[in-house]
Amino acid sequence: MAHWIVRGGILRKPDGTTIPIDVDPVIIGRAAGATVQLADPEVSGLHCELRAASDGVMVKDLGSTNGTLVGSMRVGEGIVTAPSDLRVGNSSFEIIPNADRRKVDVGFSDRFGGLAGTSPRMRRIFSVLERIAKTELSVLILGETGTGKEVVAKSIHDGSDRHDKPFIVVDCGSIPPNLAESLLFGHEKGAFTGASERRKGALSEADGGTLFLDELGELPLDLQPKLLRALAEQQVRRVGASTFDKIDVRVLAATRRDLNIEVNQGRFRSDLFFRVAQVIIEMPPLRERMGDLSLLVEKLCERVGRGSSAAVVAPWLEKRFAGYDWPGNVRELSNVVSVAAALAHDPEALEEVLTLSRGGLSGELSRSEPAHGDAQAASFTEAKRATVASFERDYFTRLYESATGNISEMARQSGMERHHVRAFLRKYAIVTK
Repeated sequence: MAHWIVRGGILRKPDGTTIPIDVDPVIIGRAAGATVQLADPEVSGLHCELRAASDGVMVKDLGSTNGTLVGSMRVGEGIVTAPSDLRVGNSSFEIIPNADRRKVDVGFSDRFGGLAGTSPRMRRIFSVLERIAKTELSVLILGETGTGKEVVAKSIHDGSDRHDKPFIVVDCGSIPPNLAESLLFGHEKGAFTGASERRKGALSEADGGTLFLDELGELPLDLQPKLLRALAEQQVRRVGASTFDKIDVRVLAATRRDLNIEVNQGRFRSDLFFRVAQVIIEMPPLRERMGDLSLLVEKLCERVGRGSSAAVVAPWLEKRFAGYDWPGNVRELSNVVSVAAALAHDPEALEEVLTLSRGGLSGELSRSEPAHGDAQAASFTEAKRATVASFERDYFTRLYESATGNISEMARQSGMERHHVRAFLRKYAIVTK
């Protein structure tokens, strides 16, 4: 059994009652659904959160308007290691960290569905997923682009009693605003220009199964109350219809946006947030779970039908990409491993192709001998410029192909804004418009 070692503590409220602070967050805010709800106009909808950490209690401001104070200091995120006053709006609390550390069981499995990892953080996630998969709880999956949020959703669905029913994915970031309501709820024939036939929406298509709302933070604000009502009442009305259709849908959602900030700034409804976030799963970036690299490489090699290549690819990656922070996370690792696995039988090609195509990301340049004199410095600059250009051209060419030219999908995969993606495509003449 793997463990986390934490201290945690208790939160003493103004009325003297206490709330335990463990590894799951305690949220303080004005919004309905917050662990501690305050009727205070100085408090944001989702103001701050507290959770157990190895050395005490982690306090994190959630993008509040008026800030979170520990003692006299305004904090963004920090660890409280001794009894301290917490000020939220006009309310004062006391944080009392536990005197001793304790073990928190994080599960023993190193896999769940399509996910794999041996680190305590991933084992903790797997143990939570195993417990919630067969429930009807809605789940909000957070994390950077490429951390595997859709894999989490599919693994939950596959582990549920709905596994033989539809798993419908809606990318909220790529829905045209004028078609968003129709795509979610369906429409009647003639409901609008171009509606030549009656069609189901994603909610009806997922009836009996699971609806996965990817990039939920991109959902238009005017559509959010309609979605909330449909989920709460488990019924939908098509655009142009006068009656409702019953549905039976479990909702999973994901976003790379900080929905706490979106709620506080009025761009996302707090009631919808709590409706889809009965359970929150936060996927760590790959740079925070590098101990999982060997297992991930093994699994990725198996996925491309080259399981035996893992014995060569894993040590090569650990050596060549040492210190690299993998900004594209597991998705980027998957792309590298698919190439490396195909070249594992030819070490020279493996070295040459990946070092070049990754734009020197292996740290080759950083380990070069120091330059002496202007000529060598200029040579380094030119080499670096050429290497970066090679990486950018290769990356955006592959991205264009994988997304079949869809700019919104390319932006989603890369974690970039659409206009930045277009700029790179024009720069390397991948597209000309």
